[in-house]
Amino acid sequence: MKLAVYVHVPFCKSKCVYCDFYSVVSEKFDEYFSHLLREIDLYEEVLSESEIKTVYFGGGTPSVVPPSFLKMVLEKLERVSRGFTPDEITIEVNPESVETEKLKIYKQIGINRISLGVQACDDTVLKNAGRLYKEETLKKKAKIVLEQFENVNFDFILGLPGETDITLKKDFRFLEEFPPQHVSLYLLEVDERTRLFDLIQKGLVELPEEDDVERRHDLFVEFLKERGFLRYEISNFAKPGKKSLHNLFYWRNENYLGLGVSAGGHIGRFRYVNASDLKEYEEKITKGELPYEYVHENTEEEEALETVFMGLRIKEGVELNRVKILLPLLEKLQKKYPCYLKVKNGKIFLSEDGMNFSKKILSDLIEWYREGGR
Repeated sequence: MKLAVYVHVPFCKSKCVYCDFYSVVSEKFDEYFSHLLREIDLYEEVLSESEIKTVYFGGGTPSVVPPSFLKMVLEKLERVSRGFTPDEITIEVNPESVETEKLKIYKQIGINRISLGVQACDDTVLKNAGRLYKEETLKKKAKIVLEQFENVNFDFILGLPGETDITLKKDFRFLEEFPPQHVSLYLLEVDERTRLFDLIQKGLVELPEEDDVERRHDLFVEFLKERGFLRYEISNFAKPGKKSLHNLFYWRNENYLGLGVSAGGHIGRFRYVNASDLKEYEEKITKGELPYEYVHENTEEEEALETVFMGLRIKEGVELNRVKILLPLLEKLQKKYPCYLKVKNGKIFLSEDGMNFSKKILSDLIEWYREGGR
């Protein structure tokens, strides 16, 4: 079985105001990674039958952790799995924690892809978001990353407080000066659990107008297309040969193992999410238990629905043979959105315009399924 492995590293120097991922401001690295290595042992049966094709260190801010801890995880995965032949090993890094020597060590231990959390290139927007660096530092660090690695992603978020057409042009100038091989472009979603939500509720922060954000998103997409980036997923753009192999496992609804606090996984039809509290996660591992907070064995229909929901995010779409059980529902969806949803060569997929309209299409898919419209 081919397998992707996600490793959640929850440590941060501080919490960004918009972040709803599980993270802690702490340096208890030894304690956490000793539990994470034990969790890998608990998956020995799965791993002994698996060939690991990608590894992704996400967070949190994995780059605040000494590389020796990441090396221990990779070595453990290699020992326990049937095959360890990753085509891609990614680590998320924040600009303030980028160091040339650290990047060199990453390469030595097998990491071959960097995902740099840029988010924005304007000092006011960065400050409003709670980022720990300014534009000047971002440029210095981006230059270092691009000098050391040939496969680099830059993450951007549109809709942050303080964003304007002028700040968008700064993003464009930055990308022209420091061109990566991959760009992830996300629209801000404000979760009720975040500090940003509280600030908005108290009237201390104002978000840009939704219409302005959508217009800027269209401009950003066009900017990337003009510079040779292929929009291969709703929020992801790559130069030829530089798609995120790890994330394709998610979007194709293939097998992936999630390790660490709050991580989720999908093996066969089995889906799970680990405890989203560090203490609970470590207590369960200490007892020799898999640290699940949520588990579910999908029915054939549920598995097909997930495959469609995720697969329509990517340009390649979904093979209809994989989701035969949902064909009546998909035919209904395609009839409602003939300009946005296409069927060709045995696949169903979104058109370019459909990608911009995906939220409504995917919402209808779920609603009709729940209503029994299959």
